[in-house]
Amino acid sequence: MPLVLVALWIVFNGRVQGDVLVSGIIVASLVSVFCYRYMGYRFKQDLFVLRNVARIARYFFIVVVQMFLANIQIVGYVLVHSDKVKPTIIHFQPDVNTVPGRVMLANTITIIPGSVTGEMTNNGFSVHALTPEIAKAQQGSVFERYICEMEADKNGV
Repeated sequence: MPLVLVALWIVFNGRVQGDVLVSGIIVASLVSVFCYRYMGYRFKQDLFVLRNVARIARYFFIVVVQMFLANIQIVGYVLVHSDKVKPTIIHFQPDVNTVPGRVMLANTITIIPGSVTGEMTNNGFSVHALTPEIAKAQQGSVFERYICEMEADKNGV
């Protein structure tokens, strides 16, 4: 994080000179200490992200592809198969264990067209889906599998 903060400082200043570099290092150090002490920042989190850049990029690529495919599917339901639209609410317990992972899964479900996460509790998710097929696809989804992979790696840190 400190290196990223120094780089941002230089970019925002628009020049690389001694005074900018020294003040950037001082500000980045102070912000890093503040984050470490009061916001729960740990260097292990940066290492986790760096080790999982490929997994995170793959996850977001799959999310974008699924958003595109879901948009086409929803247009088909609205224009052609409107009789198949039967809004459904399902409740399920994902295999995702960490709170950040569960939040990531809930947000992913919500941004994919045709489904919205209504509630996230310790007992599971409540998801509103446009059709029963979309509802069934939420439990054990590819998103859940990728998040579980990333969690497994984090537990190994």
